[in-house]
Amino acid sequence: MRYWRIAPDPRLSEHVLCYWMVEDVARESAPRFRHGEDLLLPDGYSEIVFNRGSAGFERWQLGAHAASEHMRGSYVIGGRSHSVGTRTSAPLRLAGVKLDPRFLREIIGMPLHEFRDSTVSLRDLGHAGLEKLEDRIAETSCAKTTAALLDGFFLSALRRAQGQATPADALLRRINRDRGSTPIMHWARDASVDARSLERAFCAATGMTPKQYARVIRFKRAYHSLLAATRRPLTSALDGFYDQSHFNREFRHFTGVAPSVRLADSMHQTTNITDHLLQADLGSDAH
Repeated sequence: MRYWRIAPDPRLSEHVLCYWMVEDVARESAPRFRHGEDLLLPDGYSEIVFNRGSAGFERWQLGAHAASEHMRGSYVIGGRSHSVGTRTSAPLRLAGVKLDPRFLREIIGMPLHEFRDSTVSLRDLGHAGLEKLEDRIAETSCAKTTAALLDGFFLSALRRAQGQATPADALLRRINRDRGSTPIMHWARDASVDARSLERAFCAATGMTPKQYARVIRFKRAYHSLLAATRRPLTSALDGFYDQSHFNREFRHFTGVAPSVRLADSMHQTTNITDHLLQADLGSDAH
């Protein structure tokens, strides 16, 4: 299975992190991953996944394998504060987009809290533009053509976007700047914003509460620091955590294992896809 990442048009850089594609064909330009189980970590982005004619795959929230779903069609992911496991044994042909959740909300015209930590199929979403895009993507096997189709759709959506700044936008930027360590209640007080109203607006824009979003951002940065470290014990990964025990608990929450197990590369589920896509997000704190 080949999995690769494509950069969007530079004009979309503040709104779209990357496009990605999966195909069970030989492409030397993309890393090869084996079939089996993968663990996908939350990263603060929303996602649109287009099924390009494959039988689909199993998907479940970490710790709830018994409640797995078979993802046969295309779907949208709003805010995701939990890790999910996936498993496939059949050939896959997928294309996807990682994008700012606020941009997704602009596109679909509905608050993301309506499907927080869950998916909604394109069929159920009823967005004519996305359904048309799905049909066009299914007709091509060329990554360059797929990226051009996606660029055209999102550039058109960007021209229609309202772009009005809100306190939720300001808080999101601050959380990313602080790498997830922002004291939410203190920020709301200093900004003279009602905390409950702020939480509702933030959740509608991102599909997560501010605390959930900050938790994801803090762990994402720590996770990358852990993998990038050349020496042990690691201290940079502990930034934003109370102590080593706090970091270990968060690591288990998102991965199901201790940091030492991940470093030994002996996890039952791999994080190849997450690790590959995380490279596109390095140093990206603007959101």
